[in-house]
Amino acid sequence: MASPAAFPLELERATLYGKNGRLARRAYCAGDASIPLTSAECVRSIAACSCRGRSLDRPLESAVYSCRLFFLRFGSLLLRGICLNPILLIAAGCLGAQEPPAMPGIPRFELPSSGLEWKAPVHPLKYFDATGRRAGVFGKQSGQYEAWIYPIKVLHGFRLEFRQEGMAEPVRGENYLEYLIARPESTTLVYVHPRFTVRHIIWTPLDEPAIVNFFDVDSDKPLAITAKFIPDFKPMWPASLGGQYSYWISEEKAFGFTDGTSKPTAVVGSPNVGAFTEHMDHAMVGGEMLLQLRIDPEQGRKTIAPIVMALSMESARKARETYNGVLARARELYETRVKYHKDFLARTLTIETPDAELNRAFTWAKVAIDAGWVCHEKMGCGLVAGYGPAGDYERPGFAWWFGGDALMASWAMLDYGDIPGAVQVLRFLKARQRADGKMMHEMTQSVDLVDWFGKYGFAYYHADTTPMYIYSVAEYWRRTGDKQFLEEFWPSVKKAYEYCLTTVDPNDGLMDNTKAGLAAVEVGPLRGKVTKDIYLQGFWLGSLKAMRELAYQMQEIPLAENASGNIKKAEATLKSKWWNRQGPYFAFGLTADGKRADMIGSWPAVLHSIYSFENGKGLEGDIETLARPELNTDWGIRWISNKDALYDPLSYNNGSVWPFMSGFAAWAFYNMSAPLNGYAMWTSNARLTGLSSPGALPELLTGDRFRSMERAVPHQLFSSVGVVTPAVRGLLDLSVERKGRSSMIMNGEDHSGEPELAFHPAIPADWHFIRFSRFAIGENHLSGEVRQQPGKMIMDLHYAAKEPIQVSCFPALPTAAKVRRILIKGKPTEFDEHRATGFTFVYFDFELYGHSHIEIEFDGGIGIVPPEPKPEPGDRTTSLKIIRVEHNAEKTPHEIKLSLAGLGGRTYTLDLVTTVAGLKAEGATVKKTENGYRLEIAFQGSDYVTRQIRLRW
Repeated sequence: MASPAAFPLELERATLYGKNGRLARRAYCAGDASIPLTSAECVRSIAACSCRGRSLDRPLESAVYSCRLFFLRFGSLLLRGICLNPILLIAAGCLGAQEPPAMPGIPRFELPSSGLEWKAPVHPLKYFDATGRRAGVFGKQSGQYEAWIYPIKVLHGFRLEFRQEGMAEPVRGENYLEYLIARPESTTLVYVHPRFTVRHIIWTPLDEPAIVNFFDVDSDKPLAITAKFIPDFKPMWPASLGGQYSYWISEEKAFGFTDGTSKPTAVVGSPNVGAFTEHMDHAMVGGEMLLQLRIDPEQGRKTIAPIVMALSMESARKARETYNGVLARARELYETRVKYHKDFLARTLTIETPDAELNRAFTWAKVAIDAGWVCHEKMGCGLVAGYGPAGDYERPGFAWWFGGDALMASWAMLDYGDIPGAVQVLRFLKARQRADGKMMHEMTQSVDLVDWFGKYGFAYYHADTTPMYIYSVAEYWRRTGDKQFLEEFWPSVKKAYEYCLTTVDPNDGLMDNTKAGLAAVEVGPLRGKVTKDIYLQGFWLGSLKAMRELAYQMQEIPLAENASGNIKKAEATLKSKWWNRQGPYFAFGLTADGKRADMIGSWPAVLHSIYSFENGKGLEGDIETLARPELNTDWGIRWISNKDALYDPLSYNNGSVWPFMSGFAAWAFYNMSAPLNGYAMWTSNARLTGLSSPGALPELLTGDRFRSMERAVPHQLFSSVGVVTPAVRGLLDLSVERKGRSSMIMNGEDHSGEPELAFHPAIPADWHFIRFSRFAIGENHLSGEVRQQPGKMIMDLHYAAKEPIQVSCFPALPTAAKVRRILIKGKPTEFDEHRATGFTFVYFDFELYGHSHIEIEFDGGIGIVPPEPKPEPGDRTTSLKIIRVEHNAEKTPHEIKLSLAGLGGRTYTLDLVTTVAGLKAEGATVKKTENGYRLEIAFQGSDYVTRQIRLRW
């Protein structure tokens, strides 16, 4: 039995008479052994704890002794008799009890998995999230997070403390957080203490306004888990509520948070709660609140302790119904969530390369984009732009709906085969098209709490969203051939086009930013510098090409001819007034007085990726400019050259590196037949996966050092688009066109809209293979493999469809290769060789039905292995840059000229894969290797220097 010293008099007095008495008494059954009870509470608490099947936090004799101490002083003989007789005590409290009730918590079950996970040691500066369509958790890998149940920020600063029986004081969770496991369905934080292990599994039901925390406890003694947090109950910007207060709901063992109307309500609690923060009703606690859960070893083996958060914007009753429903159906909801992700992964495109890191990046990019779906009871489901903690404020990253970001994501969805997702993006935006045809730029999740479209100027202030919408509708049509879709969207597309025409300058055929809105620049010294920018014109030309195609398909010939005329005028203006021949590059834009703003930047990448000039001869120099080290870092492409007077590596719009623009740059390199540059840019982007957040890419990075910006959104969706689109539209270069209507009426049958596949793979020279599966073409799918051997490229393609498809194939072969023959299913086929940017490309076409085996045999050729930057955090750009590759096929002996940029004082290596004998190099040292040669190239001087290397054989 405990000695009297175990219960200090001061603590007893505080317990009996202090204002925190109720907290102390409630803490008794939760595990705080240092606090004794009053006499009546002694009887009620011990009896109640016993009846509920709880193990007391201290031996029963000690509790009885505490009661004895009280009665010795205050002389209640009757109650003293009860407390002196534990059997009588329990009998008095539990009379009639036959069996102990079920343990609190959720009956333990083996958590299923979607099969994809990201496991890594935690880094306190890195981010994690767990998102659903109605809620999201955004936190740092210290274990702290904020909880949003849309559109309400329920709380922030959520953290854990642990105290095992026998420990003198609790320990803070962040000091024992070892590693994190991110899965599409959940995020698990693993706390490892010498005495116990706790796996904190955070997830959101797919479609419920709720957040669930599972605590999987492994402890040999009773363990108290205290969750501490700061309540908010504030809506997403720019809305506000008033009169927020909290209260205790004893039936649910949960806090209620609401405002002065008592209608919108959040419920936060757990059936395992044994202690909680005392507070005044009709007020919100100014600091941390706490919920304390107590799990004994048997509970830990048989149950999972939860903390559930739920919200209703209508009433407290509905919030409590959601809370109880989630608790009751937790297993079913978790399994539903897992099944969704398993199905998503199984039905979408996979790419397998020899590089496991790139394979993982592509898979997680799909998941990161798909995580952006958020649903609103009145507005429906749309794709938000990104996730990140709001901190003390109410802007959680960009977790509200953005038109342009979502449209870019729809291209990636088409690429990886989420056709329903892509059309939902388009429908969500079509529903918010302005009466004059302009498309929405952004909409907050608190849209129904404020006059968003009337009093705030953000909804339609961007110019690029409307032409991007036209382009995106055409992309969907090309990929699916869905004529019903086209008929549904055609009126909306025409309105969008008519709006764009109202912003076009009749003198040059280009959209005017002063009429249409912002595009390339939102903030900083570049804003307002030009009246027309090249970024907007890229989308405009892409939309014109799309409009011409769609109008022909809808048999509106005058409209198609109008688009064709606008294409010619816009192209002519860009070539004559925007092209800097000395650069050579496209200028940033035109100033108000019509002068060219000659600024080297990455903006032209948009033009070169989504649009191809009808006569682009002479414009290849823009690709060389994009490849220069003044733009091209080891982690992506800068907005503007670091040699420009306006360059600032920490600026949002004039110096930082944005992965979504790096994605456009990689796509543009591939589109302009510069696969070495495309691969280097794409892999730089892909290797950003997980830099700030498991499986995701950040919004932007600094221009000078490999690090994300301090306030960058850590999970930005269009950054992950920059991983998907260059892989599909560049590395594999898979695309679908639809046969035009005017030429496809045969024997009275309409064959328009039938698909034609383009397959132009550009595989790195040191890759032996690349495989892909489930590339969507309408309702059908294409799978394939490309293998590389000395002197041979082998393709196997399989198309599962009822009808054959016409394929145009245009693979990239080693520089200076000479094709001998091409066999399709063992039979020779005709082909044409083309040489561009120093590479050999071979063109042939065939009809694909079922399976086709293709062999391309060639002589000679030198495969240049593209340099792959792999910077460490804090590094500056140091990698070798390939600026240009030239080969003159008519010259003998063979010669390849390489234009390379490297840092002065460094020596770089460049590997060549070839069977060519006797290779010599001017300006480099040549060493023979197993697969070819290795060049060693030394650079003199300071900063980046450009050198010319000549290879001869």
